[in-house]
Amino acid sequence: MINVLIVDDSAIVRAMIKEVMESDIRFHVVGIAENGEKALERNAELKPDLIVMDINMPVMDGLAATQRIMSESNPAVVIFTTEDTVRIGYSCIEAGAAEVFSKPDFSVMTTEVLRDFCDRLASIAETRQRLNASRAARKSPAQDTDASAESAVIRAEETGPVSDAGHTVKSKRLNYDICLIGSSTGGPAAVQTVLNSLGADFPLPVLIAQHIDSLFDEQFAKWLDETTCFSVSLAESGVSPEPGHAYVAPANRHLVVTPGVSKGSFELTLSDEPPVHFLKPAVDKLFISGAKVLGKRAIAAILTGMGKDGADGCLELLKSGACTIAQDEESCIVFGMPRAAIDAGGIEEVCPLEQIGERIRLRAGA
Repeated sequence: MINVLIVDDSAIVRAMIKEVMESDIRFHVVGIAENGEKALERNAELKPDLIVMDINMPVMDGLAATQRIMSESNPAVVIFTTEDTVRIGYSCIEAGAAEVFSKPDFSVMTTEVLRDFCDRLASIAETRQRLNASRAARKSPAQDTDASAESAVIRAEETGPVSDAGHTVKSKRLNYDICLIGSSTGGPAAVQTVLNSLGADFPLPVLIAQHIDSLFDEQFAKWLDETTCFSVSLAESGVSPEPGHAYVAPANRHLVVTPGVSKGSFELTLSDEPPVHFLKPAVDKLFISGAKVLGKRAIAAILTGMGKDGADGCLELLKSGACTIAQDEESCIVFGMPRAAIDAGGIEEVCPLEQIGERIRLRAGA
């Protein structure tokens, strides 16, 4: 059972969220709060697994409340935002929120959309529950040491990349031309971490397919541009991607790689083809196009997210000689997409989020 705290200054919104969540047997609404200050009190008292948080509220807003809550405890905080507060929503992610959702209008949502909405919240909360339980079980005077953490990190220059099973794989140092990233739920913070880990001197352009609401894509690219060492923009057709730049697939368009005019060159194309896995943009569209056009000249990372998008693309990339890396379970908000890619046999290496940028740099010889 997932214990939920609902925080919103609108009594109508609180009632609608409560009704929707209590119609799903996975959730139990243990409390409500009308502002951030009350949310702090309820969080300390009720210790919820999941907090659904509005941004614009009197007394204390959602950003300040999220900052305080995450400094004191570790629930899964999901931010509900509108178009005019998206930038603040991404600041909440920097403060530790798990995800930002477009504030739903429950009065017009279909049964299928409501089910997807509850599934996303449940996946986020259940992952956080498992992570908190695992950390609590591990935490003891004998285990809670820096040495134990350091022993799990194997130096890449000595061993090469490390697989999920703890085995090493031969390190490739090839002439790569592109880095591809796919992500979904929990992806904004994960993408930000990887870009900053890659560093300002990273020699390859980066293409990003993030499942995103149509209200959020421009703000997502702008936020990454402001908070990472890359120049980040929404992708446009006909662009030849440049090192030091990252290109985000716009909402409701597939981003694919297509051959350029000269031999061996490539450019970006936005496609209006149908959704894949009900998603647009789809990670599979980007990854499969990368496999066809670039093959072994591509490095790809599949990050946190629900579902199986990206699994087929990772397999095609690996078959073509590309390097494929998956985020590990413990560092994921939701392990669905990386797990699907691993199960499909499309992943060469699995590692924690904080190491992915370093691993990509190693492969690229940066």
